[in-house]
Amino acid sequence: MIKNWRAWVLLLLLVGPFLAYIGFGTIWLYERKWLWTAGSLWVASGIGFAVLAARWTKATTPLLPPLDWDAPHTFTAFDRKAWEIVESEADQGDLIALEALSEIDIYIETSRRLARKLAVHYHPLAADPIGHVPIVEFLTAMELAAEDLNRLCHQVPGGDLLTAAHWKQAVQVAGYVQKANDIYSYLLPIFSPITGLARLGTQQWMVKPAWKNMQQNLLRWFYRAFVNRLGMHLIELYSGRLAIGTGQYRRLTRKSVRSAQPVDGELATLVVAVAGARGAGKTRLIESLKLARGGDLSLLKARLVAAGLDEALIERLQTAQLVELPGYTTNPGGESARDRATRREAVEQAVEADLMILVIDGRRDTHAADVAFAQAWDLWYVEHPRLEIAPAMAVVTMVDKPEFGGEWAPPYNWATGHRSRELAVRARLEAIRAALPPTINEVVAVGLPEASEYGIAELLLPALASLFQRAERTALIRHLHRVSTRSKASRLVSQVGQQGRSLWESLRAARGKRKTGATTPPQG
Repeated sequence: MIKNWRAWVLLLLLVGPFLAYIGFGTIWLYERKWLWTAGSLWVASGIGFAVLAARWTKATTPLLPPLDWDAPHTFTAFDRKAWEIVESEADQGDLIALEALSEIDIYIETSRRLARKLAVHYHPLAADPIGHVPIVEFLTAMELAAEDLNRLCHQVPGGDLLTAAHWKQAVQVAGYVQKANDIYSYLLPIFSPITGLARLGTQQWMVKPAWKNMQQNLLRWFYRAFVNRLGMHLIELYSGRLAIGTGQYRRLTRKSVRSAQPVDGELATLVVAVAGARGAGKTRLIESLKLARGGDLSLLKARLVAAGLDEALIERLQTAQLVELPGYTTNPGGESARDRATRREAVEQAVEADLMILVIDGRRDTHAADVAFAQAWDLWYVEHPRLEIAPAMAVVTMVDKPEFGGEWAPPYNWATGHRSRELAVRARLEAIRAALPPTINEVVAVGLPEASEYGIAELLLPALASLFQRAERTALIRHLHRVSTRSKASRLVSQVGQQGRSLWESLRAARGKRKTGATTPPQG
């Protein structure tokens, strides 16, 4: 009982002056006949608060920094499934009580639960999936997540000053203010029935729900942001990409995805593999591509801009390394062991490139060998889900040959043209497109006679340039995977070598300074 009456005294001291000012103010407004006007403005402000609070405190509005739920560009298909686990965990924040969101324990428990769920996703057969994660890499994930959260919170005014105690105090103070407001709303109808009843209805049906919704949105935004950033870097941790260390990871990944500039010296040149059967025209196509990309590219630049792509992709196109792969053999009478061996060799080299061009001889009656190669290439990525499938396109050559009928007289419109050659080529393109796996959905036709080429600058270069942003992403993921999958012994040897070189350079520098000091004549 003593504690109860003391609590009431404290509440009276806190709320009493506020209620007294409201009471005297109401009497003053009533005597000057302004009570109705003031009450109407109060009701209007309550309605405005309810509407704006409901809209401006949602995570999708500019008041709070938006959370990026698009899968990061370093994620593979396997990582995107893990990202769904993170999104599901963030959605649980809508079911957590408001009071619990102000407790630090909820974030610790969430971290443990999310870390274990993701570890099981990546290592489902391990008895202790978290126990084999290197401590340094785990700390790297925590550091990167904290850095992202710090950046987000700085976008909220005063967000960097909040503590766990502030969250609790905010909830308590909001409750006291709400109680005081309720008391006034119940007392006001005694002095002014019409205005008081209107304000009471507004308070109960609009303002109070909006105020509570605003509090919940703020707290739940932080909870979702916490899960978002933590989950993103835990995925990078379990995928092994954080083995390169914090500094190098930042340097490689924290750049604009749309930027066409190289992100690292090892990734400065994109590798384009030109694959195909023997005799399909790979060498001639590479020569034409090199010649075309060194000429006037103003038309290509205009097409890229019209498609919403960065015109700087042209620079990547000009520096890309075109690599001709060994051709696989074809046998119309049936596949032999030699055909399978040459195709396997071509696939093993094709998957090492950042982008692939499959060259298909359009004159052949059957394209079973080309389809088999494309399916084997696609299957390799299915069997290696930790890597992102490289962008690919098919180029149908020899469409200038007499087999397609009529005289070769470019330009042509393979999509809607009605000349005999256009109809024949379009039918061939549609048949090849239907037979290839969906990962190769871009199919263009080119004619490569010496005097009258057609399709390189008009069709192939724009299609190729549009794939370069995906190729950069593929190159980055492959580089991170290559570094992360190095053996621990080679990583240790590399680190020892770096330390040895650093020590040797320091000794040489110190010895050089001593020699310089010894040979310098005394001054004066």
